[in-house]
Amino acid sequence: MKKGLVSIGLFLLAAFVMSCGYHGQVSIPDDLKRIHLAISSTGVSRPGLQTHFTQALTQRILSGGGQVVKGRNQADATMKATITALERNPVAFDSRDLARRFRLVVVIDLEVIQQKGKVELAREQVRGEAYYSAPRGITGTQVAEDEAIGRALRDLADRVVTRMLESF
Repeated sequence: MKKGLVSIGLFLLAAFVMSCGYHGQVSIPDDLKRIHLAISSTGVSRPGLQTHFTQALTQRILSGGGQVVKGRNQADATMKATITALERNPVAFDSRDLARRFRLVVVIDLEVIQQKGKVELAREQVRGEAYYSAPRGITGTQVAEDEAIGRALRDLADRVVTRMLESF
């Protein structure tokens, strides 16, 4: 009986860690410590999305031991990210066939160039995601969606830094 409870507890802990967006700590190498960011948006009309993504990405770079610099001439690498989509996909419905749970996805086109030798480290589309439930009422739904956007941007920032380092 105790073994069963311990197994269930470990399974639930693993499921929680995987669902919260934890991906492990990535350390930025010395050759890429200083990163210049160029974040833009096309086709997505969500106020503050660029700013929030820039903040999430900056925080992720800092937590990996890097730093964000303003000028390209000061940088070890330039990271260009264009936000191309903000998707809301229903994933669960209630008995009246109304969507109650959503998957929110932020999509960017990413390009990372190492300044030394102008080496392309990444050029791809990256997606960050988060789930949220829509409570009854417009205000609660908006708050839940806003929180999901923040989680999706943090997930996206983690994926971007990981992708940048994969080829290094």
